[in-house]
Amino acid sequence: MSKNGRTKGNPKPKILPVVLFALCAGVAVAAVVALVANKSESGGQIAPAPLSSSNSSQSASAPDGKNPLEDAPLPEDPVQLVNLGNDMLQRGYLTQATRVYLEALKKNPEDEEVHFNLGFAYARQRMTNEAIHQYEESLRIFPEYAEAHNNLGNLLVGQKKYDQAINHFSEALKASPEDSSAMNNLGRALMAQGKTNEAIQHFEQAVQANTNYIEAHFNLGNAYLASGNDGLAEAQYREVLRINPLAESAVQAARTRLKASRPTPAP
Repeated sequence: MSKNGRTKGNPKPKILPVVLFALCAGVAVAAVVALVANKSESGGQIAPAPLSSSNSSQSASAPDGKNPLEDAPLPEDPVQLVNLGNDMLQRGYLTQATRVYLEALKKNPEDEEVHFNLGFAYARQRMTNEAIHQYEESLRIFPEYAEAHNNLGNLLVGQKKYDQAINHFSEALKASPEDSSAMNNLGRALMAQGKTNEAIQHFEQAVQANTNYIEAHFNLGNAYLASGNDGLAEAQYREVLRINPLAESAVQAARTRLKASRPTPAP
């Protein structure tokens, strides 16, 4: 049981996915992600509960260029500190959110959700090692924290530490068996290792769990195409276009690149 009383049967409230990058056969899918999800590049990180995907795209310096904490003393109350950090994070003030969360952890170093939120803030600032440490701390306190396993796994994929990433995605699925994002991410890591058939199984599970999960449909199409199953690939690409017709150029780029990467048949 966590400090906040969560158990495997009493999970953290559902949080909002931001962007889950497909990593299939070297195909860059920033275009399809931007078109179909209309979300920001976040390295596959799942946002804390208070955040919406539109707000999480802001940078450490918000558009107005102001520092909302300038010359303002931080509250002493731990709950108010966390709420302030969440507000800064939601508004895109990542540097300020980091400062507030660090102060909150001085008062309560065993709060797994603050470690998680701080990890997310670090990841948005591309401070990967710091983010990894915070997710690890969150998992030390609450080992069944599925979202922390998922986010940590995505950072490890970015470092090409695929075995470690696979372990964390698997742990996320143990804690949350219906988590389609963990299914998709596990498939991504397996694809990066060249284990296409295993990856396909997890992508299939992801689209079965969430029929409108466009990144998983795209990844599954790429995996089918890489394995020579052109017909099955086209069916998945049609699903992508059903969900968002504006993804046509990204789908065509995937078709072209994957087909070009196939070995030439012997004469």
